[in-house]
Amino acid sequence: MALTALEDEIQSLIEIVQKNHFCDVQAIDKSLAKIMIFNQAWVIRPLIRLIEDDVEYDEAIFSIIHSVESFREDVYISEFIKELPYLIIKSPQWAIILFKRILNNDCTRIYLIEQIYCTTYEIKQAILWLVEEVNRKSTQFLDKTETVKSVAKYTE
Repeated sequence: MALTALEDEIQSLIEIVQKNHFCDVQAIDKSLAKIMIFNQAWVIRPLIRLIEDDVEYDEAIFSIIHSVESFREDVYISEFIKELPYLIIKSPQWAIILFKRILNNDCTRIYLIEQIYCTTYEIKQAILWLVEEVNRKSTQFLDKTETVKSVAKYTE
């Protein structure tokens, strides 16, 4: 019963996003609040799949980001990296922003490095692309991307 209710709430959010293309930030926030009450980590991936680069109001995307980041770091990172191949194609700019947020937090960066060892070649390639994009745009993250890059490259 609770699963069906949660699935219904996710479908409702998808419909709000499709109807208004992220313009109704309040409706999105209300819908996210209903989803997050369930405290089910499996919602991370469908929420990440909603993220789009070309939206009028970044606040709506940040509401989604804050929702998925509210889960335990290890759970969030595990689900996030599974969506990376899809996210970098659909929304490369937001993928880079999310990746930088992970790099800036010691705990999430450590979980990312740990999980790279056990992930697929496709996900490692997505991570390497992100590392290159982040480093290409700024040298600010070089010290944080070095280990991530090494692990992704040498565990293929």
